[in-house]
Amino acid sequence: MKTCVKSVLILVSVLLCTMPVQARSRILNEFISKVSDSKVSFDYSYEMMSGKVKLTGQGFVHVQDNAFHMEGNGFEMWCDGNVLWTIDWLSEEALVENVEDSYNSYSTNPALLVTSVDSAFRETSSGTTKFQGKVVSSSVLTPVEAGGGSMDLALVKLFFKSGTSDLLGAEVTLNDGTVSTFTVSGLQFGPKDKTKESFRFDESSLSSSYVVTDLR
Repeated sequence: MKTCVKSVLILVSVLLCTMPVQARSRILNEFISKVSDSKVSFDYSYEMMSGKVKLTGQGFVHVQDNAFHMEGNGFEMWCDGNVLWTIDWLSEEALVENVEDSYNSYSTNPALLVTSVDSAFRETSSGTTKFQGKVVSSSVLTPVEAGGGSMDLALVKLFFKSGTSDLLGAEVTLNDGTVSTFTVSGLQFGPKDKTKESFRFDESSLSSSYVVTDLR
């Protein structure tokens, strides 16, 4: 499950990529420009292959600047750029931590991954390929740091409707060979919230049965 969450967070982080314009293809540049000016929302479904084991799931994401809210398969994460809440609805556990106090690891601090993606990725190629049986435009991203650093990331492929910046899906490959394929639907670019209030978790909504670990 943690691997699934990591793959989703990598996908969210790529949405916030601010690589220099000259280092990107036209389609990726158009997409990133729209993302940087918007509050982005989308639904996703995924298939993850780890060895011979196949897992599936679905969820949704809202993201704006260094803040995000994501939910899927029993997990929910909220980050307003300062505080990160991780809620495990299945085990009734919650973790609260300051972003700046989190471990210096992309796998344990997704907010760090989000805010540093501008220096973490580069586009290595772009062109035409097939995704779900259709001809699409593609963009291949690799981590700047050899081996993906603390992201454990090998490769990210983004798939767009042919000739456009309409995102259809993505493929995330980790260093251990785990491959997660995402299908994106309901992608919306809305006006940014003036505050990060919508990205803050209401801790009072948790019942007394939850074990809350507060590291702030």
